[in-house]
Amino acid sequence: MTDVERPVVLDEDRPRTLRDELGELGLLGQAWTLTVVVFCVARAVAVWPVLLDHGVNPWWFLLLDVGTAPTYGLGQAMGVKIMRDERRPMRDAAPWIAMLFVSFVAPYAYLLASAGKLPGYVVLGILAWMLVFGGLAAHRMAREVRVNAL
Repeated sequence: MTDVERPVVLDEDRPRTLRDELGELGLLGQAWTLTVVVFCVARAVAVWPVLLDHGVNPWWFLLLDVGTAPTYGLGQAMGVKIMRDERRPMRDAAPWIAMLFVSFVAPYAYLLASAGKLPGYVVLGILAWMLVFGGLAAHRMAREVRVNAL
């Protein structure tokens, strides 16, 4: 039997490193992470004038939004990957999902905290955006976990 034909055996006793996890992420997970970063840059540029109108420093928002985008995309991709693997306990996905949650909330928390007196409709708009897109992300993760489980 050649090395190519040997089945892959998981060493359950060996701790998995971050490098191991990222190496198994695959092209789709890496592409998703990059897509999230590009979306955040586009969103920050689109709302730049509105941020200035409401006393929010657009540079800080851009830095925070784009800075948390890789951890958001990575947390989502890794959370799905781990939850798909029936050999892995769900608790292995918890740190990735926590990273996803913090990365998702951080830019919006900055908006709400730094904008001074925002009109009520703007606060409601931000909260609605968070609920809609947070719900869509959760739905996407649940759907991805059910599809093609390892």
